[in-house]
Amino acid sequence: MAKLKGPKFVQYFQPVIDGLRDLGSSAKPKEVYSWIAEHHDIPKAEIESTTKGGQSKFENKVGWARFYLAKAGLIDTEQRGVWVLTEQGRKATLSHDEAYRLFKNIHDGFPRPDKTSEEEQTRSPVEDEDASAPDEKTYLNQDEIQERLVELLRSVSDKGFEELCARLLRHIGFENVKVTGQSGDQGIDGEGYLLINRFVRTKVMFQCKRYSNTVQPKEVRDFRGAIQGRAERGIFLTTGTFTKGAREEAARENATAIELVDIDRLLELMIEEGLGVKETKALTIEPHFFKPYQERF
Repeated sequence: MAKLKGPKFVQYFQPVIDGLRDLGSSAKPKEVYSWIAEHHDIPKAEIESTTKGGQSKFENKVGWARFYLAKAGLIDTEQRGVWVLTEQGRKATLSHDEAYRLFKNIHDGFPRPDKTSEEEQTRSPVEDEDASAPDEKTYLNQDEIQERLVELLRSVSDKGFEELCARLLRHIGFENVKVTGQSGDQGIDGEGYLLINRFVRTKVMFQCKRYSNTVQPKEVRDFRGAIQGRAERGIFLTTGTFTKGAREEAARENATAIELVDIDRLLELMIEEGLGVKETKALTIEPHFFKPYQERF
């Protein structure tokens, strides 16, 4: 997308609306991300690069677009993780100038410290590209915690990461999980069984890559070849990301299914399962409560 006026995420206002409209006026965030990536020429670097907290920078920008569209009454969130077009949103067609004005009107209404320059007045909190869209954060300090988790996950040993992945898989319902990674096993680091129902279970093999870069299609292809005839499906877990080609290879029809777990999904699962993190209660001072009393005396 060409450089246009305003924060980069403003360029995604109409694509978010179009994607939701095409998906039946409601969709999960991942469905919207996929639709936009498929129908628009998004730079490869933007899709594959991540914030310090492990989120795709592309997905983060789309999340900010949704935030402002929701503030404008064009999108509703009937439940967490589902985006819905309102009646107004179904009819909306925004040029970039209209999208920028919508952003500016909403953004200027936010309380902020006094600023003088025009540049400062139009700057969004997401000019720090690592800031998550507010409504996508479950916890107030989620950005900080995710950044620290990324550092920790990438600092563990290869063997440690394999054991951590096995522990995560046990948490989410896998049984008889074993870490088998050894030289000469063609990249297979472990295996386990997923119970489909009370009578049927499926064998799964997994591979763990402690990366800070991207996983290429060849690595997914090689992993599939290694598990062919030995397991019904595979799981590829990484502290990095997957290229578009790697995702397409994983989803290839008439081939052993490969599930991809990148750093973003890995963090989500660890937080959901309480692995290495725990929820704590905290008190917050409200200075405005005391202000009238301070002024009176």
